[in-house]
Amino acid sequence: MGFILTGGLASCKIQYEATRILKPGDKISLEVDPGEIIQKAYELGYKYENEQKGCARCTVAALQDAVPFVNRSEELFRGSTCLDGGATPTNIASCGAFTGSGMVIAYVCGSTRDGTVFTGSNELAHSLIHKVHDQFVKAYGTVICADVRKAINKNCPEVVGRAAKWTAQLLIEEFT
Repeated sequence: MGFILTGGLASCKIQYEATRILKPGDKISLEVDPGEIIQKAYELGYKYENEQKGCARCTVAALQDAVPFVNRSEELFRGSTCLDGGATPTNIASCGAFTGSGMVIAYVCGSTRDGTVFTGSNELAHSLIHKVHDQFVKAYGTVICADVRKAINKNCPEVVGRAAKWTAQLLIEEFT
């Protein structure tokens, strides 16, 4: 399940090999049907949350395991592990599935730093997470954990599955 990056980036044949930040206009040739990737993201998100718990980390893991150009970074996964339930005991902050989606989007196309100097734009990452936000609002009326849980009758596996699906779809639309 390799991929080839075009638009100035090096060619890659092994999944997870590239960690280069994708920019607007970069295009990836997929060796797998995009619909299969999107469905796999949903299924893995649902499964991981149902079996393992932790909506942020389950969203990150589903996207890492389903989308060929999302690096399987242990650091990214580890960084998501305390962000479920709005990262609060009261669940009154952003849903962890939404937060996990943002982490993956930023990992794929966010900015970097060299010491104290930040490089690259954050505009594309902002644009994509705003689209995930719009999906959450359309489906649940909010991204606030407690309200999302109430809207979906505490069916967190469904929330994680959908978040992974929406994010995979947006990344594929942007970069393929």
